[in-house]
Amino acid sequence: MKKLMLFMPDSAVDIDAELTALGQLGVLHIAPLQAAKHESIERVDARIKQLQQAISVLNRYDDEQLSDTGNEEITDYSQLERGAVFLMETVLDAEHHRQELENIKLNLAGEIAWFENWGNITLKDIKDLNNKGIWIKPYLLDEREFKKVSDREDIKVVGKLNDLTQVILLAKDADEELPGMEETPFPQNELENASELLNATNNDLETNRKFLLQLHAQKAVLEDGLKERLRRYDVRNVQFGGLAVDKHVRFWKGFIPLEHVDEFIETAEERHWGYIIEDPLPEEMEEVPTLVKTPKWAQRIQPVMDFMGLVPGYKEMDVSRVFMVFFTFFTGILVGDAGYGLVFLLITFLVHRKKKFARQIEFGLIYTLSVSIMFWGVLTGTYFGSEAIAELPVLRSLKIEALASFGGDSLIIQKLMFLIGAVHLTVGHLQVAWKFNNSVRAIAQFGWIAIIWGLFLIVNQMVLGIEAPAFMVWLFVGGALLVALFSKPGPNLFKGMISSIGNLPLSIINGFSDIISYIRLYAVGLSTVLMAASFNQMAIGDGITTVFSGIGAVLVLILGHGLNMILAAMAVLVHGVRLNMLEYAGHAEVEFSGNEYKPFNLKDNKQ
Repeated sequence: MKKLMLFMPDSAVDIDAELTALGQLGVLHIAPLQAAKHESIERVDARIKQLQQAISVLNRYDDEQLSDTGNEEITDYSQLERGAVFLMETVLDAEHHRQELENIKLNLAGEIAWFENWGNITLKDIKDLNNKGIWIKPYLLDEREFKKVSDREDIKVVGKLNDLTQVILLAKDADEELPGMEETPFPQNELENASELLNATNNDLETNRKFLLQLHAQKAVLEDGLKERLRRYDVRNVQFGGLAVDKHVRFWKGFIPLEHVDEFIETAEERHWGYIIEDPLPEEMEEVPTLVKTPKWAQRIQPVMDFMGLVPGYKEMDVSRVFMVFFTFFTGILVGDAGYGLVFLLITFLVHRKKKFARQIEFGLIYTLSVSIMFWGVLTGTYFGSEAIAELPVLRSLKIEALASFGGDSLIIQKLMFLIGAVHLTVGHLQVAWKFNNSVRAIAQFGWIAIIWGLFLIVNQMVLGIEAPAFMVWLFVGGALLVALFSKPGPNLFKGMISSIGNLPLSIINGFSDIISYIRLYAVGLSTVLMAASFNQMAIGDGITTVFSGIGAVLVLILGHGLNMILAAMAVLVHGVRLNMLEYAGHAEVEFSGNEYKPFNLKDNKQ
């Protein structure tokens, strides 16, 4: 990365065009020099929200077709200046009118329901009684409330409505009421009028629907208008994130990949921008963004990295390849049920089909993880936690007996988990060695690799009772010697050795606990199998003898396995990510301390 200082004229007309050209170039990562604050940003942001609201209104009609357009002609807003704004206002006004009509409809339906519950009472008669000094007030009372007033002479029971008693209070004053009880007021309209108004309101709603459906045909005008406002919003934020000099020139600080420098210079010369390109200063290294170039097959892990906010520092190496490989492998072990993997695969396929097989990296990741789950489930003979399914002739021939979830050798499986851990950590140290391939520090990494495998043998002995070979001691001796001699090379060799030896015991203890951590793969995978088997036992353990028990068994199976799949997915996020993010990354000397390279880019301005 190169540091770049960019200078442009600060006139309102020129700067919009120049920053738009910079955004269309899409190569400069801008580090704001100040918080971007200006009334124009607030105005554009408010307009963006209005356009998005109008588009969301029209989105409701995506699956509808208009058969009868009526006689009213709709303005072609694409031909109008500021057509997007006029269309937006028309849509929002129509939506506001629709909401008012829906409220009116709801109130009228409530009034009609009142007459159905209380009888076809004429409101004129009620007013005549009021004029004579008699006030009728309806109430719906529960059992406790009714007991309080049941002995009053001015209370008359007129019926029951569900669990409530319908009573009327014969009051002599308009303000008289039953304390602590809510009156059920009379409707505002007569029954006949309410029915007529409801029909008219339904007709108005249908007219409104047709009008919005006609406007839906011009939704692209709103989408284009939104894209333009998003462009303005981005431009304004960049503009006012820079510093002005004497109200004539504005400048920005940013970073640009080396391979884009020539492209930038060519554009800058054409548009007469001022610029200074130089190497970042040591104190600026924390600001330098990280541009990670990951192979296409490993890019599938990016959603996980983004979700966890994992960005390697500028001088740290890209670990996405290793992350992808081992995360896929860990997911298979942690879930480990071929039936669950098939369910995940089918759900992903159905969602992907609904989105018309859009090319989204998330789908590629879930497809890969689902296949990994199915693969490990087949090897271990695990299908919805059912041993009976695993013993079917074809499926039984595919499983590895030693790894089988039912009847397998737990000692071998645990040893395999520790072996995976040792390999994973070894890969981390090999990557560090490659990073320092021009330095003797690479030799120290081979010392750490020897220590890792010595720890692997100790873990097997202490946890699994497998006796360690005699050469294990030499792995520690040789490894410690290489670490002490080459971890911190410099003019003062003795001082570097003392420092390395001082840190060595704690590092070895951490390495021991890191390898132990990989047993979680076995433990969590086993718990998934046991829970699935438990739900199977709950559902059909005693057999299905009645229709009711059959329905109950189906519900237990669906809810139980559904819950188990959710827990398994959570385990993947917790444990699968953790082993990569902490154990492996610690040995690969990656702290994920970077900030992502996000160039100011208007090429793909999306909603």
